[in-house]
Amino acid sequence: MTRTTTSPAPDRDWLSARLNSLLEDEGPIDPAESLIYYGLDSLRVMKLAAELKAHGIHVGFEDLAREPTLDAWAALIDARRDG
Repeated sequence: MTRTTTSPAPDRDWLSARLNSLLEDEGPIDPAESLIYYGLDSLRVMKLAAELKAHGIHVGFEDLAREPTLDAWAALIDARRDG
């Protein structure tokens, strides 16, 4: 049985807020800049992938690591949510 959460479905705003929280940074994130430059590491990527899975959006570490930008991840979430 897959457990899903009842909180709002992830979208770009949700993702931006989660990234600020994971990165412990309240500043703006350049959507085209690599999140690695903001201090994102593999453990945080895995945590985010698990959170997305809990929302019913199945993305793996490899999917996220391929292009670690806010723009790319928002597009990936939209694609996986719609399809």
